[in-house]
Amino acid sequence: MLRNLFTALLGVLLSIILGFVAYYAYSKFTIDTHEVDWSGVSGMMDTLMVILTVLLLIGLRQGAQSIDQANHSRDADLLNWAMGEMDELKESIKIVTDAHKREPYCINVQDLSEDYVSNWNDEELKAANKVSIGLQRIGYYASQNLVSKKHYLNLWGPSYLSCWYSLESWVKHKRLKLEEPLDIEDGAYSRRYFEYFAEYCEMELPDLLYDNTRKQFKLPPLPRVKGVRRYLKRLALRFKSQNLT
Repeated sequence: MLRNLFTALLGVLLSIILGFVAYYAYSKFTIDTHEVDWSGVSGMMDTLMVILTVLLLIGLRQGAQSIDQANHSRDADLLNWAMGEMDELKESIKIVTDAHKREPYCINVQDLSEDYVSNWNDEELKAANKVSIGLQRIGYYASQNLVSKKHYLNLWGPSYLSCWYSLESWVKHKRLKLEEPLDIEDGAYSRRYFEYFAEYCEMELPDLLYDNTRKQFKLPPLPRVKGVRRYLKRLALRFKSQNLT
């Protein structure tokens, strides 16, 4: 703020000085254009333009810094909100991940039907609903770039992915009961931001964290795509997030 005020005052002061100089020169002197050294005048104007350009660049730089500071402050506020959400979900996340490790909601998604009944108890089903709603909300914020994907991934990526592995069949059963397609690529709506950000975590998590997360759920390791294929997959994921809006 002080820098911005200093720049503004400097600009005003310079304008006043130049105005007085111009007025004094105009009122006190008669200029013979034939005797004026126009090269000197041109040099003075060039110097003045350089000074004004420097002041403009300083103002732009400080404006950009102010915008960056505002963005950092917003990101910090949203991450604090996300931290509160994850703390609130911590107990429910443990319930659903433990339930999945004991017995998956459905071992084979192809076996799902509208009247399918899982062996999960009421507490586990309520926890599944609570976790999926909370992570759907966070997935929405991330897909719309309202919260930093990178920061959230670094803090909670493995936990988020663990929840998706635990609840994928539960989510798809819910879609089936709502007469939706099973996958968001086919137009599924329910918990679609939950699934989208889980795919983002799969793409961007470091190899070691990704492999360890899959091992915890007794899932086979999947080869990570590299090079051009990785770039194309990122583009496809970005396109998918745009289609979610």
